[in-house]
Amino acid sequence: MMEKLCNSLIVSFLITAASADDRLGPAQETIDIKSGDLTVQFRDNSASPKILSGVQSLFNQRDAPGYDAYDPDGRGASAGLNFEHIISGHQTPHNKFTPRHGRYTLHRLPDQNSVQLVRRAEDSPWKVSSTLTYKVTAPHYIDFEFRCRVHDAQLFGERGWALFFFANYMNDVAEVPLHFRGIKQPGDEETWIAGDAPAGPADWNGGGTYRHVDAAPLEYDDDVKFRLNSWSYDAPRFTKPFYYGRVARDMTLILMFDKAHTPVDEMRLSLFKFKLPQHPRPAWDFQYVVHRVEENREYGFRGRLVWKKFVSPADCLEEYQTWAKNLPADPANGKPSS
Repeated sequence: MMEKLCNSLIVSFLITAASADDRLGPAQETIDIKSGDLTVQFRDNSASPKILSGVQSLFNQRDAPGYDAYDPDGRGASAGLNFEHIISGHQTPHNKFTPRHGRYTLHRLPDQNSVQLVRRAEDSPWKVSSTLTYKVTAPHYIDFEFRCRVHDAQLFGERGWALFFFANYMNDVAEVPLHFRGIKQPGDEETWIAGDAPAGPADWNGGGTYRHVDAAPLEYDDDVKFRLNSWSYDAPRFTKPFYYGRVARDMTLILMFDKAHTPVDEMRLSLFKFKLPQHPRPAWDFQYVVHRVEENREYGFRGRLVWKKFVSPADCLEEYQTWAKNLPADPANGKPSS
C-alpha cells in the first residue's frame, strides 16, 4: 500500500508547473475529480470574488459522507488552497486580493486526476506569472504545487520581498487552533503547539501568523495600510513545516510543505478568526515568502493536503514524515532561468 502511495506521489510531481502548454486541456470553469475516498471540485476565478478559485468543495465520502471541508454557506468567502493575495513591503492597493481578479484559467492535465490554474503576467498587476497544480491522490490526499516568476522586480519596492498568501475557509471545526511542532520560547525543546492567534500585537486584526524558528520578521513601510498578513508572532515558532486542525465529524485537515526556511524563501502558518464567534469556522491559511525577488527566476513550493478521520497527533506527524521522506527532489530548486 505504501509503495503504491509513494509511486503515485512521484508520478504527481513529474508533472511540472512551469507554464501553460499543449499538455493542458481546454479551459473550464469547474472540474470534478473522484479518487480514493475524495470527491473534489476545482474552480477557476471567472466568478470571483463571488465564488472563489481553487478547491471549491472537498468531501471524504468514506469518513464523513456529505460533509464539505469548506464553509458551504459563504460562497464569496469559501474555498480551499485559494490563492488570495500577493503582498509587498510598501503601500499599494495591489497588496489586497489581486489573484481574485483578472484571468486565471483552469485546465485538466492528461492523467485526469490533476488540474492546473494558469495566470499570465499580463493579467497580474504585479506582473507575476504563476501556476497552481493540484492532484487528487488516493486515498485522501491533494498534492499541490505553486510556481511563479516575477517579470518586474521594481514593483516590489526597495524592501524586495514578496508574500504569496493562500486561504482555507473551513466548515465547522472542533478546535480553532493550528497544531504544529515548535518551540514556545528560544531554547525550549520541540513540542506540540496549539496556536490560536491571540490578540495583542499592534497590527493584530482577527488573527495572525507563525514563522519558522530561523525566520526573521518582515519589515514594511510605516504607511502600509494592509498589515494583517505581514506581521508575525515572535513566539511560539514552528520547527516542522506542517500543521493539523481538528474538524467536526471527528475529521482532521493536515497541511504540509516541502520547505520551512531557506536563504531564498520560507513558509509561514496563519490563522484568522473573522467568522468567530458566530460560527466555528476559522481560516486555516499559509504564506509563501520570497525574501528578495529576482526577475525571471522561478520560485515555488510543493505541499500536501490530507482530509481524513482524526487518529492522533502522532498519526498527523507520521503523515508528514512519510510524505517528506518520499518526496522526489525538486527539479526547479529555485534556479534562475537560462
